[in-house]
Amino acid sequence: MLIEKLKQGEPSAVTELYNTYFERIYSMVAHQVYEDGEAVKDIVQETFLDATKSSGKFRGHSKIYTWLYSIASRKVADFYRHKQRDHRRQHKVEEDYKLNHEPDAFPTDDASEETNLLIRKTMAQLPIHYRQVLLLKYVEEMPSAEIGEVMGRSVKSVEGLLTRARRELREKMATVNEGSAVA
Repeated sequence: MLIEKLKQGEPSAVTELYNTYFERIYSMVAHQVYEDGEAVKDIVQETFLDATKSSGKFRGHSKIYTWLYSIASRKVADFYRHKQRDHRRQHKVEEDYKLNHEPDAFPTDDASEETNLLIRKTMAQLPIHYRQVLLLKYVEEMPSAEIGEVMGRSVKSVEGLLTRARRELREKMATVNEGSAVA
């Protein structure tokens, strides 16, 4: 078993873990941190390093991917916490510049704007726990019970969170669509 090899410190196990799960973990992180490619690479690397270091704590109650996903999710949350803290420090200095110099997020003169980009931009506006539950459900296609394992929630809590996240996404999409139709 892969985890047993990791616990014994076999170098081939680290390579096998990485080769088996890299693409899925990278994709998950990229869906949540798509505006910063370097951060995606760093988070994925930290995820595999932490998994290697903490393999002795893995009890086998969940799938290896679920375990890796939960590590990556914590890393993404840490990234946004640090980013928010840094943003608050810089916010006062940069506020006027951003208001006067940032381009419009949804240019109205570009009729070829893809729905996928619109959804990604709208998802970026959602709170991290809404974004995460939607990605787990619709991108990773996980059942509610497995999402609960990753997020440390009950199945009922996951279902409620999904309902609220879908509603918030619909509302933000409607607002964005109204804004682009008016402009």
